[in-house]
Amino acid sequence: MLDEKKLFRALEGISDEELNTFREFMQSHSLQHLDFEKRRVDYMRCGSGAETILTFAGGWGPPQLIYETALGFEGDYRLVVVDISPFAEPESMCRAVDKVLEKERVDKVILLGQSFTGIIAQIYFRSRYKRVKDVVLTNTPAPKKERCKKWALFLLRRLPLSMFKPLIKKKLARLSKFDIEITEEAEKRMRFRAALMMGIMDQYFTPKVMRNALSLAFVFNQAGAYKREEFTGWKGRVLLVTSEDESYYSDAQILTDFLPGTEMFKLPVGCRHIAPLIYREQFQAGILSFLKRKAD
Repeated sequence: MLDEKKLFRALEGISDEELNTFREFMQSHSLQHLDFEKRRVDYMRCGSGAETILTFAGGWGPPQLIYETALGFEGDYRLVVVDISPFAEPESMCRAVDKVLEKERVDKVILLGQSFTGIIAQIYFRSRYKRVKDVVLTNTPAPKKERCKKWALFLLRRLPLSMFKPLIKKKLARLSKFDIEITEEAEKRMRFRAALMMGIMDQYFTPKVMRNALSLAFVFNQAGAYKREEFTGWKGRVLLVTSEDESYYSDAQILTDFLPGTEMFKLPVGCRHIAPLIYREQFQAGILSFLKRKAD
């Protein structure tokens, strides 16, 4: 469980508006859990719409980390956010997600995933596509066997946590450098998000969480490229959200070729991987437009 007082102290002085929004979210959204195969599975439910969005936490942080996503969509949809960090093997992870959906009495879902959680969404879709209505993937890779380096997984599994955290901080610093000028509001939002991630990571990130995330990403790539016949009879659509300067932009092109019913929604260039954070309103509005157009 998060030490909320410690976390809130770490976030003071960056953006009072974002801090108040996050604090209110934490107060109004409680964490749920169930026991599955001797593991505790945390999840969060939000909203009360007729359709359910399924998305994921884990790897970088628990369900509370994606509060912006929850707040952006819970007015129109019900959300279920599952923390998959206890799992290193895709099939057991998928069974645990099924168990959460069963407990919440959810049948069909809209899958939502971004970056690492986009990998998780694809793992679930590949295994359970018959219970998926639509898929939205943002800045996430396509499965490629050439990324599947066993020696790298072996090394990273043994990398001490004390060495791994500085690497993440360096990556966050690189992501914070833009090719364009951004608004003061967006800059504060970005700095708040970075501080939130580091504050949560200090409490949440363990060697086991790290190893499990790496293992899932490894198996995702090991499965290799999609084949169109994998999804025979599926009537849903896929929205790929990206920007032309995003590192996974070429992967979005690959996903367009192999996943059925794909559309692409491009964000402005200049902010690369964190364009969805900088252009938050435009990002969420594009997804909502896609989903509502399908429902009409």
